[in-house]
Amino acid sequence: METPYKLSFKKKRNWLWIPVLTLFLGVSSPAQAWPWQWNRFDKKEFKTGRWRTFHDADSKVLHYKGRYRHGKEVGSWKTYTADGKLYFTEKIRRRKESIKTVYYHPNGKVSHRGTAFLKDAEHGGVHFYWDGDWEYFDESGKPIGIKKFVKGEPSTKDPVPRQ
Repeated sequence: METPYKLSFKKKRNWLWIPVLTLFLGVSSPAQAWPWQWNRFDKKEFKTGRWRTFHDADSKVLHYKGRYRHGKEVGSWKTYTADGKLYFTEKIRRRKESIKTVYYHPNGKVSHRGTAFLKDAEHGGVHFYWDGDWEYFDESGKPIGIKKFVKGEPSTKDPVPRQ
C-alpha cells in the first residue's frame, strides 16, 4: 500500500526541477540576497539589518557586529578587542529600554555583568549609564562581589562580597 505523502523520484517530471534550481541559484548572487548583505540603509537612510565594522582597513579584525532596525541598535551585539578577543556583549531589550551587558577577561571568562540604560538626554543626545547591581568575577570565573550603581554612579569603590 502506497501512502499519498511518499516521495517518488521515479516520475520523469521530477528531473525538470534540476535545471530550474540551477538557473535560479546561478543568477542570484549572495550580495543581492538580503540575508547575506551587511551594512545596509533603508529608504530614509537609516542603518538597517546586520552590521559589522572592523579594526583594520583590510576587514580582517572584527570590531563589532549586531543589527539595526530603523537606525537603532536591536538584539545582540558583540564587541571585540583589536587582537580579536571578545570584549563585551550587549542584549538590547527595546520594550524595557535596558541593555543586558557582559564584559569578559582576556581569557574569555566573564569579568562583570549587569544592566545598562540608554535614555534621551534633557538637552539632546543620549545618556548611557549603568544601573543596579553589577556582578564582578576574577579571571578564573569565581565571584568577587557586587557593585551597586545608581544612574551611573557607583555606591562603593570596590565590589562588596556576597553574604
